[in-house]
Order: sequence, then structure tokens, then C-alpha cells
Amino acid sequence: MARYQIDNLPAPIDFQATDKTLRRLQNAKNLLMCRMGEVPFDRFRGFDTTLLELPLPELRTELLPELDRLMIWEPGAEVVSAEATLLTGGELYIKVILEISE
Repeated sequence: MARYQIDNLPAPIDFQATDKTLRRLQNAKNLLMCRMGEVPFDRFRGFDTTLLELPLPELRTELLPELDRLMIWEPGAEVVSAEATLLTGGELYIKVILEISE
């Protein structure tokens, strides 16, 4: 299985993508970018924003289980590792390493 990196920085979606791996990566990134409660009729889909209120060391501890929960909706993607850092403007940057199965 190949490993890929996604993050929570906004990026355009390629709606014409035909590559299965690229589509899975886009789906995984979309799950990361969604906030819990945003998706009608599926209020548990999306990132749990209550984690953003935690101090950074606690957030780092809770991040991997949350990302594992998120990737339930994209069965071809498995979270290998993740890290969270604060950017200079105070924004949270999340980098996720995924294994994508073919």
C-alpha cells in the first residue's frame, strides 16, 4: 500500500478525477475539512470541533482516534500517523499520513 499526505488547508476538488487513489485522497481530505454537525442526516460525519478547545498536547493525544473515526466513511484509507501544530496566525494545521488500498 502506498502512503500519502493530506492536510486541513483548503484546496480545490478535482471533480473530473478518474484515478481511484486520487478520489480516495480527496474523499479523506473532505472528511477532514468537514465539521461534525455540518452534514444533514449524518450529524456524526466530520471533525469533532470540541477537540479544538483542548490544549495542544491533549489535542495531539486525541487526534489519532478522531481521525480513525473519520476514516470509517472512506474504507480505502487508513490513518498511519498525524500531527497538529499551530501556525503563526494561531490557526491549527493538521497533517495526516494515509495508506490507500487499491
